Amino acid sequence: MTSLRFGSVLVVELTPPPDPPCRYCQVLAADARPASRTHFSVPAATARAVLQRIERGASVDAVVLGGGGEPLRQIGVGSICRKVRREAHLSTIVLTDGTLLGDREVRRELADADTVVAWLPALQERAEGGGPGPAAVTARANAWERHVEGIASLRRETQVRIALEIPVFPGRNDGAESRDAWKRAARRIRPDRVFVIPDPRAKQDTSAVLEEVRDGIHSKAGAYLPDGTVVDRRCGCGAEDEED
Repeated sequence: MTSLRFGSVLVVELTPPPDPPCRYCQVLAADARPASRTHFSVPAATARAVLQRIERGASVDAVVLGGGGEPLRQIGVGSICRKVRREAHLSTIVLTDGTLLGDREVRRELADADTVVAWLPALQERAEGGGPGPAAVTARANAWERHVEGIASLRRETQVRIALEIPVFPGRNDGAESRDAWKRAARRIRPDRVFVIPDPRAKQDTSAVLEEVRDGIHSKAGAYLPDGTVVDRRCGCGAEDEED
């Protein structure tokens, strides 16, 4: 698979997709439940299968752990990263929604990855039919702070490279409060890269808004991604409807 950001990659699906299929929109949802970790597969067997693919001639620049399901739900993800790096001499990239980064054991495992790409949603998001009440606003703000602290803890405790994915949906979550919050988070996390992700449902050209937000967030903010595979377009809500 070719990624706009990472080049030629081998994508490894460690966990099954959730229901509903877009886990990214549920990150700060009021009814979101903490994800449980388990052994979806034996880490050593997964690493061996990846190495066999590469030995059979798969020409890749990196191995991506991610896709439809949250890879950090797999216990032992660190051992997979370590084995791929040592035996295949390839970098490993973990795509995460960030909800499990508050767990110290998860952060310890991620020390063996090369890059962690973490989703950072907006502090506030306007919903159709009116905005949320004060209690919902406070609850989301508290959840957002915990989310940021999990990523910041990964920065403090490991040497892994961190990239942030920031979804900018003009008219829904790009208000001044969210922009300021993204800036504060970037200063706190000190990411190596920042990716601004556009809304796949947008019918109009939103490039000007995306560039404005991107330039104000962080000096290392990269070009936004107009489309792409599951590796590049994280939140796909509404994308299927557009294709009908």
